[in-house]
Amino acid sequence: MSYLVTGRIPVPELQPDIERLRRLVEDLERIRLGDHPSSDRIANAPILNSWEMAHRPDLCLTGVVTGHPILHNDKEIHTSALWVISPVLGYARTFSRLYRLGSPFADPSLH
Repeated sequence: MSYLVTGRIPVPELQPDIERLRRLVEDLERIRLGDHPSSDRIANAPILNSWEMAHRPDLCLTGVVTGHPILHNDKEIHTSALWVISPVLGYARTFSRLYRLGSPFADPSLH
């Protein structure tokens, strides 16, 4: 899920995702410490049959990055999953970090 923010206003629609992310972080912290889900919790979870690993594309941004803490300047990248974007306020928040939005892509074939 991604959110388009149009100004410096509250965004209450974020609350359900915030709660889901909190539950995910709590589970990951417990698993990291070796406290895996109990047999009862697993027994009460939905069953997934005929399962296999798959890829699902998430909405992201692509562009040329400058000032990234890991990637080289002027490198074309795809960000992690896009959560919030506010072109009006000049920022985007992906799963892994905040980006300042510079100039958007301008297709030269349209001019």
